[in-house]
Amino acid sequence: MVAIENIVKRPFALAVSGEAETWLPALERIVGPRWLRAYRVRTDDELFKVIEAGVADAAVLDDQAQWQLDVLQLLRMIRRLDAVLPVVVITGQQDRRWLESALRLAAFSVVRRPLELEQLLRQIQRMMSRLDRALRPPDSE
Repeated sequence: MVAIENIVKRPFALAVSGEAETWLPALERIVGPRWLRAYRVRTDDELFKVIEAGVADAAVLDDQAQWQLDVLQLLRMIRRLDAVLPVVVITGQQDRRWLESALRLAAFSVVRRPLELEQLLRQIQRMMSRLDRALRPPDSE
């Protein structure tokens, strides 16, 4: 049984860009504001501000969004700010070297375009579970 002090004090904060933004109304209805708070990030600066402020628990980055940098460069910079932030990358890339680079930069996962709601929900659930395991006290298992 989970102790009361282990109950989530705030919703899971997710920085979202590009194609994932189209699913925000559905996420708000399915998951709800009690469990998920989405932050739309449309520029590199907005993304870095959310990460530097420690607001985001995870991010979903679309390589087709209007970034000044490419997604791999963004991921490199994110790793300098936060080495463990889960980042899902949405891409149409098929180049093996590009995909390997994303994984070397510790992308949580790389999802092929088009992004489907079920895929996004599965990724969010996996990130929430991993965060829960990382934050849970050892004696509560």
